[in-house]
Parts: sequence; structure tokens; C-alpha cells
Amino acid sequence: MAQLPLNTFKTKTAVLGTSTTATVYTAPVGVTSIILMANAANIDNTSTHLITFSHYRNNTVLPDNQGNGGQPGHTLTEQVVGFPIPNNNAASVLSGKMIIESLDSIIAYAEVPGVIKLTLSVLETANS
Repeated sequence: MAQLPLNTFKTKTAVLGTSTTATVYTAPVGVTSIILMANAANIDNTSTHLITFSHYRNNTVLPDNQGNGGQPGHTLTEQVVGFPIPNNNAASVLSGKMIIESLDSIIAYAEVPGVIKLTLSVLETANS
């Protein structure tokens, strides 16, 4: 069986559409990822456009021994909703870093297709 590299840096890019289920990134099986940066650029010359950026929990998280921290699977948690990005401008849609556990995803979309470009800087770490 091949070993996963301990740490791998990646850049993921996407031109956002309007689908509310558009997955931009999913952490691979056996990997926990850290989203280091999420930058959205509005390439339209004339109008401000809106972006929604979310974390999607795929698997159920069981509570700890004290019964805390459990979360159902298939849970969408919005980070920003309808966040305006002025024409010919860019903004960070993530104020810090975000942990993406194995098979969890980043979902992002815009209200107008083809005018918002999203760039993610990702650190993937093999689970031990």
C-alpha cells in the first residue's frame, strides 16, 4: 500500500457558477486539510457581485466521552452569504484558517455565473 505524503500544499481554483451545490474542494480519504486562504476576485468591469462560501460536513461526527461535539453528516455551514465583491476587485472570504476533515468539502457559488474566480490555498496532511 502506498504511503500518503505527510504534507502537500495545493492551490485550487474555480470560476464560480450559480449552483448551490457546486463543490470547489473535497479533502481526500485519509487526509485532513487546512484552508490557508480563500480569495474571491470579481472580474466583471461594471458590477458588484455576491458570493456564498460554505463548509460541508459529509460524515457524522460522534460526540466525545462527555457527550459534546457531535454533529450529523450532510450539514452545510455557511461562512459568508451574499458577500459583495466590487467590480475589478477581490476579497478574502475566510477570516482565518479552516480545517476540512476527510471527505468534507468547500462549496461556493455566485449570483451571476462566470464573474467570480475563487482561489484556495490548501495544506493537506495525511491522517496517521
